[in-house]
Amino acid sequence: MSVSNAPTAEAERLNFLDVLRGAAVLAILVVNIKAMAQPFAYYANASLWTGEYDVTVAALQAFLVEDKWRTIFTALFGAGLALAADRAAARGSSGRGLMIRRLSLLALFGAMHLLLIWMGDILFTYALAGFIAMWFRHASARTLLRIGAVALVVGLLWTAAFNAVPAFIPDVRAEIEPMLWGTDAAALAEEREILLGGVGDHMAMRFESFGSYIFLYFLLGGYWLETVGIMLFGMWAYRIGFFSFRLGAGVYVAAALAGAAGAVATDAARWTILTQSGWDFAAYCLTIPLNQIDGLFGAVGYAALVGLIVRAGVAPRALAAAGRMAFTNYIACSLIGTTLFYGHGFALLGRLTNLQLMGVVLAVWALILIWSPLWLARFRFGPLEWLWRSLTYGRAQPFLRRVEAG
Repeated sequence: MSVSNAPTAEAERLNFLDVLRGAAVLAILVVNIKAMAQPFAYYANASLWTGEYDVTVAALQAFLVEDKWRTIFTALFGAGLALAADRAAARGSSGRGLMIRRLSLLALFGAMHLLLIWMGDILFTYALAGFIAMWFRHASARTLLRIGAVALVVGLLWTAAFNAVPAFIPDVRAEIEPMLWGTDAAALAEEREILLGGVGDHMAMRFESFGSYIFLYFLLGGYWLETVGIMLFGMWAYRIGFFSFRLGAGVYVAAALAGAAGAVATDAARWTILTQSGWDFAAYCLTIPLNQIDGLFGAVGYAALVGLIVRAGVAPRALAAAGRMAFTNYIACSLIGTTLFYGHGFALLGRLTNLQLMGVVLAVWALILIWSPLWLARFRFGPLEWLWRSLTYGRAQPFLRRVEAG
């Protein structure tokens, strides 16, 4: 293997990225678990939850987590592309072939996750968007800002128009409302029956919905362009030194405050509209842009806040370790969730309130924060990170810590 094709050395990692990625993996589970523990409609429609505190928990999930940490995760993916490109250039390589192999493998892993484990995969769509974003990996900060802004604005307008269709076309609404909003008790019962059946039952459901998810929602719905735009902004943040603390502390404080204020304002507007409409599906469709915008504000605010924590030197090392194993931990969350709630495991689907699910989340967080540093104390990479790297570079990478000795 030539030096230019060597994987990222441990000493080259940026701790800020690791900590932020680790926090994102943990936070995303707070909302993802709803779509594992119940039919998919419960993910968006808080009124379906019937526990005493469930709607309050759903409000907290919306205000504190929903779309914000996914946006951070997406931006970090873009930053990672730019970081990898810079390191390849420093070693005398364009890194293009390596990046194509890496993204192709991610698409394969994502498809396996989506079809075999859980329908809420983001890896496959990240790989698709990454094939576009990678062509801007060497672009200047100014170019990334301009192109990213255009992609994001057009993407938001596109997705807003796409999501508004059910609110104005009754036939479309009648077709998708039962699945997305849970208004048909028979449809909910059928989905529960499938998920509580054997592995083959819910795998068949995911194979059937795969085309709709990728081609109708992600591609035709315009989410690919929004995703590319967020990735380009992640590259831009990397280029201007946001992740390496080349900006003054005042920038992070201002970004944290502005992001929090913007997120709270848009969240409050959306939540008010939904509650006053009696959780009408049309209101949900029309307020999806507010959810996307609050995700952007929240991502800026949280990223800046984590930056201040890392800059102060008080970020938990376990969180950085969780971030270094983000791929493994992301898949582990899906495996744990589906094993707990689906029929091939403990079949707890529909048995826990939203509040009780937060107890499950805390337990999974504890496992991740304990096992990640313990694993990395003995091994150089998480198991899936090691597999991904080994396949990307065409040979088994050093795995045990003792390999680094001497």
